[in-house]
Amino acid sequence: MVYERLRKHLDAMPAGFPATESGVEILILKKLFTEEEAETACQMTLMPETAEQAAERLGRDAAELADLLYRMSKKGLLMRTRSGDRVFYMSAMFLVGIFEYQVDRLDAELVELFRRYTDEAMAREMLRHETPQLRVVPVGESLDPSMEIAPYDEARKILASQKTIALAECICRKMSAVRGTPCHAPIESCFAFGAMGEYYIENGIGRRITLEEALRVLEQNEKAGLVPSPANAQRVGGMCSCCSCCCEILKALKKDAAPGGKVKSNFYAELDGDLCTGCEACLDRCQMDAISMSGETAAVNRERCLGCGLCVVECPVGAIVLKEKAPDDRYVPPERPAETYLRIAMERKRT
Repeated sequence: MVYERLRKHLDAMPAGFPATESGVEILILKKLFTEEEAETACQMTLMPETAEQAAERLGRDAAELADLLYRMSKKGLLMRTRSGDRVFYMSAMFLVGIFEYQVDRLDAELVELFRRYTDEAMAREMLRHETPQLRVVPVGESLDPSMEIAPYDEARKILASQKTIALAECICRKMSAVRGTPCHAPIESCFAFGAMGEYYIENGIGRRITLEEALRVLEQNEKAGLVPSPANAQRVGGMCSCCSCCCEILKALKKDAAPGGKVKSNFYAELDGDLCTGCEACLDRCQMDAISMSGETAAVNRERCLGCGLCVVECPVGAIVLKEKAPDDRYVPPERPAETYLRIAMERKRT
């Protein structure tokens, strides 16, 4: 069956698309792909190529294939990039990829299928590797100005380094809204950069914004208590702003006994019990339940702390500060996304 071949094709990619006992992943593919689209997707690779190059490789009519590839890329089933007047196509992974590209095509059925698949397979798949697809960086106001912070650990510097910035809706919070349980946080809160940003803009699932607007959105996200989560590379293609009530990754992390060890973050929160007044303002601010009351003062569980700094900016008396991890414990992200996914692919082969 073509949909099972497509599942295997997607599962062979770095991020994976594992099978389930229920077969819900096949139902997702049937809803998203026609049989012709599924067959064509199986023939594409992660190497960008023009429709003419793909047609020559596959022995297909170039004009017909060009039309099909464009339509598939508009549906978020393939990635499309441009160089001058040339258009290139390549396979898209399921997550991050096809899943996020459906943000404007969600209906109740698709949302339920995505939820089932996340519960049955994808959340576990995302957390079982040493190299994650996303990192955590601190909210800006939590950082001590005297610290020498690497550019890849500062959300504002990440934004400032981009030539193209697209603002998109968060698919996780959009799914919550479709289910009738809307989140308190803003839906239009995710960033896409570079070629990914242009893809979002061309497909109408994101809008081009200036750096000044991006910084305002970032501030809005931080005030809403969202965790800044850029892609796990120094040159990132995007940055999410996550909440543990909607984000599938944070929801899965929250169920773990020690989520702090599952993320790549170079910081941790430290609380001074002598300064703490026991106001409990920080408790609700933490997405991982890393802070609890110990008698009349709060205490931070390092094993649960993501190092996002949301609690630091919420504390009215400055009892919580963000500390850098010891040099031997600090994480240097891969320079480019390709290296990130190469690491993930190698780790998947070993497990």
